[in-house]
Amino acid sequence: MEAYIGRMSRTLSLVDQLARNAKRQQDAYAELTKALGAGDPVGRERAQAKITELTAEYQRLSDALRLSELEAREIATPRARKPSKPLRELALDALDDLGVPAAPALVADLTAALTGDRPSPSRFASLRRDEENAARRNLAARPAWIVPAISASELTAIPRLLTSSSWSLERRIIGSRSMRTDNLRVAISLAHRLAQLREIGAAEATRVERLLFPFARSIPGANDTGQPIDPKRVIEAAQAELTILEEADLAERQSAAARLSSSSTFLKLWGRPIVVDTKAVERAIR
Repeated sequence: MEAYIGRMSRTLSLVDQLARNAKRQQDAYAELTKALGAGDPVGRERAQAKITELTAEYQRLSDALRLSELEAREIATPRARKPSKPLRELALDALDDLGVPAAPALVADLTAALTGDRPSPSRFASLRRDEENAARRNLAARPAWIVPAISASELTAIPRLLTSSSWSLERRIIGSRSMRTDNLRVAISLAHRLAQLREIGAAEATRVERLLFPFARSIPGANDTGQPIDPKRVIEAAQAELTILEEADLAERQSAAARLSSSSTFLKLWGRPIVVDTKAVERAIR
């Protein structure tokens, strides 16, 4: 019964996300109409890019909702056969839950916390490489790809961090402050999820609390040693620190995104190729 309630809660969350997405699409189309009427090519391209991003996100959320509804029905009917979910969908679900670029180990840990089954982190790392190879053949084949984070300084891939191609470019970029701000955002996301799971008495709450603990422990004032985690307190403490860092972090990521914006779609997803200074290497060898 708890599992069924948990699935229904996730279904409602997906419905809310779809509703918000639909509203954002309406706003984006309104911006497109405005740009077209004003003869604003920059505004038009920006609106079109946003519509493309939101459409891909809507498709993936719709797929997730259908699967969640199937799972809820199958939990309610024990004899039904539970469908397996592809690894890439598990990864995209976990990334959307976290909301920020994440290491394969964290993606695997969150998947384990929510499903009870932990995929090997190495599978997520190899999956990213498979995604790149498939995208080279046909970039339009899927609404979302698992892509690496991108360095704000070099605009090259950071393979150890996974993101979703449905995210905006600046969201996939890692600047000098992003590791800290992203950790704070992960803490906020997990705290929200913990509060939801506790509210419905879901068994997954204990596993999510264990996953949240090291993040909460790193935030001043978020938790007392030896005490159960208070999600509200974690959120408030994380948000307080995030407020201090967020503006500068966002500015750095937006600046990097602007530098990469004129590149091809593929480079905006997988970053620029790494250029090796052969002369410097030769000097170092000597």
